[in-house]
Amino acid sequence: MQKYDSIPNIIFDFGGVLLNIDPQRAVDSFEKIGLHDVGLIKREYSQNGLFDNLEKGIVSPEEFRTQIRKHISNGVSDSEIDTAWNSMLLDLPYERLELLNRLKKNHRIFLLSNTNIIHWEAYMSMIQDVHGVCLSDFFEKDYYSHNMGLRKPDTKIYTEVLEAEGLKAGETLFVDDMLANADAARSVGMIAHHLKLEEGETVLDLF
Repeated sequence: MQKYDSIPNIIFDFGGVLLNIDPQRAVDSFEKIGLHDVGLIKREYSQNGLFDNLEKGIVSPEEFRTQIRKHISNGVSDSEIDTAWNSMLLDLPYERLELLNRLKKNHRIFLLSNTNIIHWEAYMSMIQDVHGVCLSDFFEKDYYSHNMGLRKPDTKIYTEVLEAEGLKAGETLFVDDMLANADAARSVGMIAHHLKLEEGETVLDLF
């Protein structure tokens, strides 16, 4: 296993790398509240539709819920939709926060996440409740797709972060559990590691 301690700048993905997630749980939860066309969810993800626009901040939470309701015959509350959507968010093991604290001493570390305001509010609250800490405090800066209007693997999202922070691509490691996102980082000159969750690899193995 390659170790990356010598690289001065590190940009982490969040879901799958630091936060454990299970997208299938959201599919199952939506089905339970009446969205029986589960293929819709997968199509929307693959075709840069509703979920893509939510993660770019183009679609508001209200618009997102309205679109979801169009595919559910019975009436469902905002809370039920949010709970189903957030069910994919699992836990953030404390040893990963400890890793970030350790790396902060000798590295510049950042977060770059494809996310949305509904998920962001849920996991920020969860981390505060469970660990008594604010996620943002572990990074020099945390970047989120819904604030940037961009989403990985669009190469512009990487170059914007590099330019904003004065980082040299060749001195910056990017860690993501999605191969397309890691490949896009490499295409702009960054060092990238595709975290192979299916093989049991975790971020703790890299440092």
